[in-house]
Amino acid sequence: RTTTQNIVIGGASGAVPPLVGYAASAGTVDLSAWYLFVIIFFWTPPHFWALAIMIKDDYARANIPMMPVVMGIKHTTKQILLYTAVLSVLTILFGFVSQTLGWIYTIGSASLNLILFWYAYRLFKGPDRLAATKLYKYSLLYLALFFLLVMIDSVWE
Repeated sequence: RTTTQNIVIGGASGAVPPLVGYAASAGTVDLSAWYLFVIIFFWTPPHFWALAIMIKDDYARANIPMMPVVMGIKHTTKQILLYTAVLSVLTILFGFVSQTLGWIYTIGSASLNLILFWYAYRLFKGPDRLAATKLYKYSLLYLALFFLLVMIDSVWE
């Protein structure tokens, strides 16, 4: 409740459960586990900043320094676009670093990222509540489908 980077800081704690789950199932914390951590870390800001744009007035009334309230919506949408670009690169690279993922993951991940980036870009070009809502809702689906792709491709190949 003291910085506009609250979402980024909280992203680290939100990224720990996949790391722990990976360690529990694989018996180790290898590069793939750390990729999952970093992917969740970079997914968190675009997801929650889109929500913060949607309910900006509520955060302002509650005196919570969310980025759209303090830095403005345009600045926030630039950050969303940046984090989405990094997330997209990381998820594509994950397919190459992982020893269990193949073409299903690669094609699926590329598709998910194109759509996510498109929603982030739409919000950047026309920052309004509707565009923020669409990005927010898709980001929920994105994460679920990302993990589904990992699961399917890990057992398929």
